[in-house]
Amino acid sequence: MKYGICLTPIYPAAINDITVMSQVIEKTKNQKVFNCAEIYFEGSKEEENTIRKMSEDTGLDTVYLGGLPIKRDGIDISSGDETERKKSVDKCKGHIDHAVRMGCVRIVVASGPDWKGDKDKKCIAEQMRKSLEELDIYCRGSRLEVSVEPFPVRTDPYLAVGETKLVQDIFKDSSFRNVGITFDTSHFSQLGEDIEESFQSLKPWIHHMHLANCVMRDKTSPLYGDKHPAFSQKDGDFSIETIHDFYQRMKSKGALKEVDICSLEIVSRGNENRYYDEACREAKMIWEL
Repeated sequence: MKYGICLTPIYPAAINDITVMSQVIEKTKNQKVFNCAEIYFEGSKEEENTIRKMSEDTGLDTVYLGGLPIKRDGIDISSGDETERKKSVDKCKGHIDHAVRMGCVRIVVASGPDWKGDKDKKCIAEQMRKSLEELDIYCRGSRLEVSVEPFPVRTDPYLAVGETKLVQDIFKDSSFRNVGITFDTSHFSQLGEDIEESFQSLKPWIHHMHLANCVMRDKTSPLYGDKHPAFSQKDGDFSIETIHDFYQRMKSKGALKEVDICSLEIVSRGNENRYYDEACREAKMIWEL
């Protein structure tokens, strides 16, 4: 298993700046805690090739965090409107092209917004499965895997695909070859689900994990919802100890055999180097490195 860090949520300037991106990738290599970097980048093809070469030279695998542009740009691969769905699939194919140029081993994707009015989960599952089948075929011939990240449905960002039962319905009768699931601990906690039960239900398709925290008990907190604070956050749903115990329990049960990348995800709020150092500290404790 590769141990990863979600770099651009900590260093957002790297999204548009190849110099910053190069610096934080080099820093990650030198830190010797992580051997995978999860990133999102907007730049030229030449700069994307630079990232690919850095990945090869440093030995770090890279994951393309496609959830950011999908949410930001209203890409909706679960849309009930067939024209909108096809247009969104084409946009995702464009992101796949970027990910391949950067040498990424995985691209994380998400559904579109939850359906307003018509809450037919069966239709959402059918539309999402159809889109994933098309992306699956598009990825063949590359080493890239498409990884679906379930998100909160009843709280921000209000996406259609999140709850375990619906994710199961999408995957259980599928014949995907290059599609799996990114299991984000904070998202399932935001959904009000038991993360261990959800993990066990989706285990056959989980190839990728995000260990992440959230604050859901206090709706007045500025960190309420999908904010990904550190595990040292006092009012967080998880502490370093509880997320350590969850990870180690899943590992001891053999539940992580299909997981080839497990990453820590923290979103910085100023003082980015401090957040990076905290991520390194927490990672060593959780993974017992």
